[in-house]
Amino acid sequence: MEPIQGEGGYVIPPPRFLDNLRRLCDKYGILLIFDEVQSGMGRTGKMWACDHVGVVPDIIITAKGIASGLPLGVTVARAELMDWGPGAHASTFGGNPIACAAALETIRLLEEKYIANAARLGEYIMGRIVDLPHKHRIVGQVRGRGLMIGIELVKSQDLREPHTEARKRVIERAFELGVLLLGCGESTVRLMPPLVIDREQADFAIDTLDRCIAEVEH
Repeated sequence: MEPIQGEGGYVIPPPRFLDNLRRLCDKYGILLIFDEVQSGMGRTGKMWACDHVGVVPDIIITAKGIASGLPLGVTVARAELMDWGPGAHASTFGGNPIACAAALETIRLLEEKYIANAARLGEYIMGRIVDLPHKHRIVGQVRGRGLMIGIELVKSQDLREPHTEARKRVIERAFELGVLLLGCGESTVRLMPPLVIDREQADFAIDTLDRCIAEVEH
């Protein structure tokens, strides 16, 4: 499972959900596997999204962000689980030295400054957009951690019916004005800027997004 849903809509689980899931897996001898392809590598202001609640999985999988765009995927597990014999697993492009070098440099930069930047800028962005549901009737919810933020667009704030057409138009208009956005879930706009983002860039994106939502709403 994803400790924070990515394509599902940037959904953060309720408090103690992951902790209770860990207990359930331990009770029945089930391996708990976290997919941190989207939420890992500093995206949420910590190295892993599960670090926010202190739940340790048996296996973590990550990719993409770990090598800053070069093709690399990694499976991390407890030593006692990695007991494959020779030849049990192979990869056509496994061990690519350039991708591995990029990953090592990425990890160094994340630990030095960019995880902290994701936490700092994420808090700043959330502070600026938290009132969007009060400003715009088509915004149902704002949610996220660090630089993994979702803005859900709805037809009615009371019924929370997804407004897919509004999301499409907001994303298209933002593109025209110089901001690249992606959708996720049924009608959520996701904000997932590079972890090197600064406050000036964040302000431009937020101001542009606010304008787009207002235009589409009108």
